[in-house]
Order: sequence, then C-alpha cells, then structure tokens
Amino acid sequence: MQRETVKIYDTTLRDGLRNSGITMTLGQKLAFAGQLEALNVDAIEIGYGGPSQIETMTQLAQAVAKPVVYGLSRVNIKDVDRVLESVGHAKKPGVNIFHPVSEDFLHRAKRTRQQALDNTAKAIAYARQHVGHVVFATQDASRADPAFLVEICDAVIAAGATAISIADSVSYAVPEQFGKLCEFIRGSTKESDKVTWSVHCHNEIGLAVANSLAAVTNGIRQVECTINGAGEGAGNTPLRPVVAALQKREDVFSSVTTTINQGQLVVTGRMLTEIAGH
Repeated sequence: MQRETVKIYDTTLRDGLRNSGITMTLGQKLAFAGQLEALNVDAIEIGYGGPSQIETMTQLAQAVAKPVVYGLSRVNIKDVDRVLESVGHAKKPGVNIFHPVSEDFLHRAKRTRQQALDNTAKAIAYARQHVGHVVFATQDASRADPAFLVEICDAVIAAGATAISIADSVSYAVPEQFGKLCEFIRGSTKESDKVTWSVHCHNEIGLAVANSLAAVTNGIRQVECTINGAGEGAGNTPLRPVVAALQKREDVFSSVTTTINQGQLVVTGRMLTEIAGH
C-alpha cells in the first residue's frame, strides 16, 4: 500500500518568534531557513504581512529553493499585497490568510459571520490570482460552531483555497474531540478533496502533539509546527515528536509518512537553542 505524505509546515520564523522571547538577526534567519530546507520541510512560513517585515521576508523568500514559502496575512487586501510583494520572490510562493471563526473571536474583531464569509472569500480569491498556494486558517476553530466552519470552508474552496488549516488557537482542544472535529469538517465540506487539510495547534495544556496526531488519524495531511515547540506561552506543536511518532509507531500510522530528513532533526533543534541562548 502506498503511504500518503503528511506535509510538515514549519512556522518557527513567524509564530515561533512571536512573543516567545527569541529574537533573530537577518543573518540568523537566513541560516535557519537554510537548515529548515536541509531538514526537508514542505513549507516555511517566513513572517507576517506588516509593513516592517517586507524587506526581511523578501530576502528569506529569495533564499529558499525547495519548500513553499508562505507569509501570513489578515483578510485586509493591503496585508495580502505586502505578503505577495515579499513571497513573490520565492520559487514557490504562498499566502496564508486567517480569519476568526469562533463567536468569541468574531465578537472581538467586530465581525459578523456574513462579513467573515464575504471578506475571507474575497481575500482568498484575490491571493489565488497571484500565487498557486493559498491557505485559509480558521482562527479558534476548536471553539467554533462546526456548521459555520463547514460553511466558511465551502466558501474558501469555491474562492480557490488550496489548503485549509483547522486551528486550536487558544489550546482548548483535547485529542478525541479534535479528531472528530477534523473528521466532521472534512466529511461535511463540499469538494473537500480539492484542498490539503492542515492543523495548527498550541500547547498551553500540553496536548498540541496529541491533537495533531489525532487529526492525522482522522485524515489531516499537514501539520503546522515549530522547532522545539517555540512560540508564545507554552508554545506551538513541536516538529520533532510529531515526526518521531509517525515514524516509530508505523503500526498505528501505517498509511502515512513524512519527507523529513530525520538525520537533521537534532542539528536543527540545537541550532535554534543556540540562537535563543538557552
């Protein structure tokens, strides 16, 4: 039986640096991006579409050869344009566009469900006109109404999204429920086979790896993570244990594999530790 690939989307250079206490010079970011490429990750997220990051993101995009290079953006078209300006220098450019989907986060953003649907579909369609890789990230999906999640997933697929990320943004999910949520969304969304389904989990209650693996068991084929679990608070899903679990427990994950160069895992982790200074 041919095994499906679980893509590894590394966001150390974006979410891993956000409020984590880790800072990098441009030279360190370029060297680290090169190491991620040696690790053979499938995608690298290099920054956020704010005005101050364009120059750094441009240089990172130019330096990466094989992985898809993503920048993160709000649905604001100006943000999308800034990301496009920088990642457009990559061989494989992509845009990751996020929007709140839970009632709590929609209220904070002062958006209605209809505004979320309209603004997200517009931004996705706009980005898709310029690049071949467009992710829609469902912010706070684990606390959202599943029916609304399906509705917005239908809308972004119709608009041209190539991947959809189910995010446990506030570290709320537990594995059994999160796995079922992933299965429900994939099974209920029209034309769900047109996109790569991804997860982005945070680790405040220590379940980011378990939730990501539960998602893989339920058909998710991309995991967003960081080296050493770097990130705000208790961090993001750490890359190494996800890859190790998929490799070591082939009896459980017999239908999937990754393309990660496992000989580079320790080197990559040590490199980030040295940069962080601890």
